[in-house]
Amino acid sequence: MDVSGFPHQVGGHFGLLTCQGHVCKPLNQREYAFYQQMDKRLLPFTPQCCGRIKVNLCSFTDDTQEDGALLHHRIQMCTDSVVDCHQTHIGSSSNEPTDQIPPTMTFRLKKCGRVEVAEKKATNLWAGQCQSKVVQKLLKGYDKHWFIILEDVVSAYKRPCVIDLKMGTRQYGDDASAQKRLSQTQKCRQSTSEQMGIRLVGMQLFHQSTQQYSYVNKFEGRRMDRLKFYDELLRFFTTAGKLRMMQLIQRLEKLREILLKAEGFRFFSSSLLIAYDGDAIDEEDEKEEANFSLDCSGPHGTIPKISLRLIDFAHSTFSGFMEGDKAYSGVDEGYLLGMESLITFLNAILKETMMCSNNTISTAAKDTTVLSTNDSPVPIVIKMPNTTVEATSAPVVLRSPAKRKLEDDEAKRNVTLADNSKVAVLISASNGDVKNMTLQPQTEILDTTGGY
Repeated sequence: MDVSGFPHQVGGHFGLLTCQGHVCKPLNQREYAFYQQMDKRLLPFTPQCCGRIKVNLCSFTDDTQEDGALLHHRIQMCTDSVVDCHQTHIGSSSNEPTDQIPPTMTFRLKKCGRVEVAEKKATNLWAGQCQSKVVQKLLKGYDKHWFIILEDVVSAYKRPCVIDLKMGTRQYGDDASAQKRLSQTQKCRQSTSEQMGIRLVGMQLFHQSTQQYSYVNKFEGRRMDRLKFYDELLRFFTTAGKLRMMQLIQRLEKLREILLKAEGFRFFSSSLLIAYDGDAIDEEDEKEEANFSLDCSGPHGTIPKISLRLIDFAHSTFSGFMEGDKAYSGVDEGYLLGMESLITFLNAILKETMMCSNNTISTAAKDTTVLSTNDSPVPIVIKMPNTTVEATSAPVVLRSPAKRKLEDDEAKRNVTLADNSKVAVLISASNGDVKNMTLQPQTEILDTTGGY
């Protein structure tokens, strides 16, 4: 069977390949053992592990110029194994195939000896870089040609939107060197991981308006503060829609219940992978979505509207897992912190989406709506006219379309921003001195946490 590059990889540093509805990940014996011995309660929340295969370089095809001069060698990978437990099935919500991402990624060997992605339309640069390194190792004759084969959870989607969230406050295993421990600790301290137990390591989002994908890589994710992280979640999940968010929140709450009982488990450097189809959703599709079961283990052929999977277990452990492993007591508090942060953010995004879609905040100039900031520990984003905000404890950041920042100490009691105002006002309400602010059209409330 043919093996090619996986076009929807958004995170990780090991290149992923794809084969017959599966994702092929370079074999890590510890991770493979974890999949085999995993607590059965976690199985509905992880991609199904279907064994392992050996990937070979089976052929080279010369690409030449018109004069016969060699340009490069096109590489073909394959496996002798037969893997047919998960067939590729693309959703049919649209009759028009996407031409933004090729269904697979192939590689070529240049005359200089460097491997690169062959497809010109391969816009996911991160995936291409990671996977080219894997192919380069195969060319060098490395004996580690073995790959874990996992269920491809996005094969059901025409235009997969994918986000990879690194979970927990610790990102190294017990066997890590002192240098590795130091570097990973610094990454956590310098990102949202330490305070929130979660950070963005990769995202792929399809935009209906432009019929194009946008991407966020792990380096951008490390630089994000709380507000920027929230902005990216807002982009990703408002595109998904409220019904998908409702499903996801309930799934996350079920997973949290399981993790609260997972004594001795540690998921160091593990991630949550969330994916949905970015293809258009019509009214009939929304009706089906509203009635869709939250149980991912439904009948064969059922295509879930949103997928949630725990992934990356190379540094995970539990009591009695492997000989010599450190035994831990209690639950993974760092991972649970990340779960709480994500659920809180999603509830805030969902609340805003529901308010806007249900017209609970009127856009009529004569109406005024009061929104308390006390019940929301996360940023609130609202683009509505004449909205009055009562703030008694949390700092509030207001930012207009121009996104300029101004600290206004004289306007702490009543602040009005005019239509299309080109300044922003940062107001501290920690002492309860801000009672209300009237916001005119085009004004955004971007943060109620104090992080600007």
